[in-house]
Amino acid sequence: MTAHDSQQHAAQKNSYLVLKSLAGLVLVLAGLFFLGPVNEFGPDTPSAREPSPTSLAELDNWLQTSESRFENLRPGTAKGVVWAAPDKQKTPWSVVYIHGFSATRLETAPLADQVAKTLGANLFYTRLSGHGLPGQAMGEATVQDWMADTLEAVRIGATLGDKVLVISCSTGSTLSTWLGTTPQASAVNAFVFISPNYGLKNKMSELINGPWGQQIVTMVSGDTIHYAQTDPREIAGWTGTYPTKALYPMMALVKKVRDSDLSAFQKPVFVLYSAADQTVDPEQIKDTFARLGSKKKSIDAVTYSQSKGQHVLAGDIRDPQSVVPMAESIIKWTEALHTP
Repeated sequence: MTAHDSQQHAAQKNSYLVLKSLAGLVLVLAGLFFLGPVNEFGPDTPSAREPSPTSLAELDNWLQTSESRFENLRPGTAKGVVWAAPDKQKTPWSVVYIHGFSATRLETAPLADQVAKTLGANLFYTRLSGHGLPGQAMGEATVQDWMADTLEAVRIGATLGDKVLVISCSTGSTLSTWLGTTPQASAVNAFVFISPNYGLKNKMSELINGPWGQQIVTMVSGDTIHYAQTDPREIAGWTGTYPTKALYPMMALVKKVRDSDLSAFQKPVFVLYSAADQTVDPEQIKDTFARLGSKKKSIDAVTYSQSKGQHVLAGDIRDPQSVVPMAESIIKWTEALHTP
């Protein structure tokens, strides 16, 4: 072997060792990446909460006292009861409304009011923790807080009516789906989901639940999410600016529900959605609906809504003309539940 051949062989050997080292480094880095922190759901136990009174006479004062702790609550967004009659008695049905992420009870109003009025039902509007307040409060809420809000709402619904109909929108429906798989679902007679959130349309959101997801999303989006709002009704109904970290519990909840055994969901359910929804993935809605174990379930692809973005499909703010047809479809479905 000549000197030149020896040098060439040594160079090839060195190149091989460098490549081997680089490959090893890549594997180590990949391992470290996939072992990185992920978006945790946290405990399955809802946050501790003072139980609501079972006495109808005490309920209004209890809710007012509870909500008065929040000095910056936007007008019209507080938890509250809309009584079917001035005597404030228990009704055959009660309606519970659970709003979506960053929204409030105003999002689809007066849809639930129309349904409750026709059914002669008392109506309870809840407010999810962190909502209806200055944006920073959204970043302080946890999934466990929202679970507690949901259970509280159903408890109040059972106080208000002999049978309970839960109407929810978007992430409110994700919470309702979770509820439907728990023993506490026994307090509910039927569910209506409007545009349920089982996955956002923007698939980049799925990064949040992956390794280093929180860090990546914060790096890309910054510490704050901001949506331009000009309509005073939109400003009242939705929180347009909030910490990026407020997305974390919402996405953890979505993953938790998608990964659940949804055959445990046995209550009657009616799903209304738009195939053109620009906020949540309609395919995820259909796939998740198919997995629900309920023997009485219906799904309706809404085509009459003119709502911009096709997510909040009815309500005085987004599409007042769709309130009546949507309310009528919910009432018709509810009244048919006990038809042989």
